[in-house]
This record gives sequence, C-alpha cells and structure tokens, in this order.
Amino acid sequence: MTEYLLIIFAAVVASFLFTYSTIPPIVRISNEKHLFDVPNSRKLNKTVVPTLGGVAIFIGICLGSTLFLGKLQFTELRYIFAALLMLFFIGLKDDILIISARKKLLVQMAAAAILVGLGGIQITSLSNLFYFNQISIWLSAPLSFMILLFIINAMNLIDGIDGLAAGISILVSGVLGTWFYVNGHFEYAILSLAMSGSLLAFLRFNLWGGDNKVFMGDTGSLILGGLLGILVIKFLSFNIVAPSFLKVQNAPAFALALFIVPVTDTLRVFIIRLYQKRSPFSPDMNHVHHLLIQSGMKHIQASAFLVLYTAFFASFTLATAAYLSSTVSFLLLLSMSFGAIGLMKRRTDQIKLKRDRQIRLTRKILSTGIALHEDPFRFTESKKKIYQN
Repeated sequence: MTEYLLIIFAAVVASFLFTYSTIPPIVRISNEKHLFDVPNSRKLNKTVVPTLGGVAIFIGICLGSTLFLGKLQFTELRYIFAALLMLFFIGLKDDILIISARKKLLVQMAAAAILVGLGGIQITSLSNLFYFNQISIWLSAPLSFMILLFIINAMNLIDGIDGLAAGISILVSGVLGTWFYVNGHFEYAILSLAMSGSLLAFLRFNLWGGDNKVFMGDTGSLILGGLLGILVIKFLSFNIVAPSFLKVQNAPAFALALFIVPVTDTLRVFIIRLYQKRSPFSPDMNHVHHLLIQSGMKHIQASAFLVLYTAFFASFTLATAAYLSSTVSFLLLLSMSFGAIGLMKRRTDQIKLKRDRQIRLTRKILSTGIALHEDPFRFTESKKKIYQN
C-alpha cells in the first residue's frame, strides 16, 4: 500500500500543477476573446470574470489520474471519460454561447445512460434504507440514472459564489478517496484525489486570483457533478462487500450527509419554483448561499460555513450510526438540514427588514431637515416621532 500511496501523492501533485499552470493562459485567452461572466441583477459578482476555469479542472483531473494508473485494472474508465467529455463539451458550449436547460438536460441524460448502461455504475443494494437491501437491475438502473442526473444538476445549481462548489467537492472527493485507498480500490482513490488536487489549484485562482481570477462555469460544475455522482455510487457498491472494520454503517445516510448542501438546496428551490408555477430550472436568488450573502457574509465566509456545515452532518452521521437505523438517520438528516435552512431564511429576512427600516428612517430624517451631525441610526425622541409618522 505504501507504493500506491506514493502514486496517489504523485497524481495529486500532477493534477494540481496541470491545473495551476493552465489557468493563466485560459484567463488571457478569455480576456482577448471577451469570454466573461457578465454581472446582472441575479448574479453576485460585480465585475466581469472569465468562466472557463472548468477547462483547467478537466485537464488536471484527466492527465493527473491517467498518467499514474499504471497497470491497475480500470475497465470503467473508458465510459467515465466518455461521459465526462460529453458533459465537458455541453458545459463549454453553455459557457460560451448560452444554451437552453432542455439541451443540457438531454446531454446529461445521455452521459448518465452511458455510465449506467455501459459502464455498470449502479447501486446494487440500499443497505436497509427504507427496508430495501439487494435490489434488482430494474430498480438499480433507473435509481442510479436519477442519482447521477440529480447530483450533476445539484452541483451546477450551488455554483453561485466563490469557492462553494469547489470546496464541497474537495471535501467529498477527499473523504471518498481516502476510503477507497484504505479499502484497496486504488484506481478510484487516484481518480478521487486527483480531483481534489485539481480543485485546490482552481481555488487559488477563484478566491485569490487577482488579475487571473476565474470561475469554473458550467464546464466545471457539470464535470464535478458527474464525477461525484460516479464516486458516491461506487462507494455505496464497494461498501457492501467491505471488511466489517472498514465498512461505513448507514452508508446511504453518510452519502446524503456528504451532499447535504446540494441535495437540500436543490429540493428547496425546486419546490419554491414549482409553487410559484415556474420551471424548476429557472434561475432566482433563493439558494442557501444567497441567503448567507444577504445576511452579510462574504463569499469566502459563506463557502467556508457550508463546507463546515457538510463536515458536521457527515461527522454526526458517523457518530450516531450505532444508535440509529439507516432510514431514521436519512430522514433525520433531511429534517435537520431543512430546519437549519429555514432558520437561515428567517434570520436573513430579519436582517433585511431591519436594513429597510433604517433606510426608510434615514430618508425621513433627511427630508425633515434634522441636523446632519446627529447619528441617523440612533433613535432620539424627535426621530421616533418622525418614524412613527
């Protein structure tokens, strides 16, 4: 295992270096060709930023992983790369030309079908979730297909602030990559941790890039969603036959915990949009990261909070596995997360209400000619009368 540890380390370093060295030229080309993310009323960025960071991520993952697979048997790799190429090109086209959600969904479905039908990326057991254990191909194939589609779109939807999609992906790929390594699935360990290495390099430019600041765009988020969907399905499949001392109890709940932010956020915004009689894929400002930004957090603070939020739910699931069934743990996680997001929404609404009240008061104060040297936000008796009127 020491030999493979060195190989994995080399793959991580190579992925990091490939991505790190690729981003500056991509930014330069994007600036020359005007391939920007243009700010508008719905977006949180206020300056134009190149959106082709996903190209560098794809290069880093592909080169960093394939160069170090060596003689390892990895029959699924051809189908994984075929699916990722499809997601890469549809994401790239969307970043450059903007295409309809329907066309993107059709390509995502084709990629998921390749993974499930040809690559055999399928869940074979639900580990007693809702009292299901071994499941037939008639259930495993459509279930795996839907999980892949859901995760691809969920990761695309949460990519709204700096560092969020990449931060959660690093956490998930790092945890699953470590689990694959200790269980002897070195090919998936290399793929997972090469992904982490590539995203660490991307974060350097996404958070602290200066003139080389870059977004991953749909190219990056679709690739991350596809890869993470593959990794979590393989984790659930390998966990069934893992040695008892390495097996994760309540594995489906643990998988949910790792994706708790994209899962609950996507379900929530879909429900809101359908309730408002809009398409579930229509954009808005109702995501959980929008709530955190509106409450006063900066991008990096909101992203760090949601990564720690994910780590808490994953740790909670492991700590309570001996006391809760898989079904109870799964439902409890969803309830806790929806409750937490509800509290975030309530807090944000209170902050916005207070801010609006202060703005209205300031306008009234200025319109009535109160001395400008007075603190406009401190309520004196005269100001209280103005505000009440």
